[in-house]
Amino acid sequence: MTLVQRIAAAVALALASVSGTAVVMPQEAERIVITAGLYVLTPEMEGTRFQAYPDTGGIWTICTGHTAGVSRGDRATPEECAAYFQGDVGEVLAFMWKRLTGPVSLLCKVAIADFGYNVGTHALGQSTLLKRANAGDQRGAAEQFMRWMFVDGKDCRLAASNCPGIVKRRLIQRELCLVGL
Repeated sequence: MTLVQRIAAAVALALASVSGTAVVMPQEAERIVITAGLYVLTPEMEGTRFQAYPDTGGIWTICTGHTAGVSRGDRATPEECAAYFQGDVGEVLAFMWKRLTGPVSLLCKVAIADFGYNVGTHALGQSTLLKRANAGDQRGAAEQFMRWMFVDGKDCRLAASNCPGIVKRRLIQRELCLVGL
């Protein structure tokens, strides 16, 4: 099963578990469903490391892509990493509820949220990707992922740049946004 299929399955399972539930409001249900997709996609793309390391862009990172307050020599437990991840996902989703207003699919929202997790909500908020999604141009939003292939000025499509994970991640994000179109 491909990563995109696993994400779609997690989203479908979460959707089935909340649909028809009178106690779950539509936005809450959507948050649950998108979170399920992120819990498959984001750790797969980020990996998890318990000791701080500089990421490809030189940002000190720990756990599953957590960067806030991280310094050289920091260590974390699995429980701390789980808490960081939950908090970081929550921040990205809170940003999305405020700024993503366009009618895009749940899988595209998973991709956009993962993108925001990876590049930061400020970059997402300034992006043409978000503008296209808000205009209802899901295909145009999907194509915008392919413009984000650079880390610290290095083109990740080039082997010498040593950041092939960015290319893989953008292709998956694009594919998720194109599902069903």
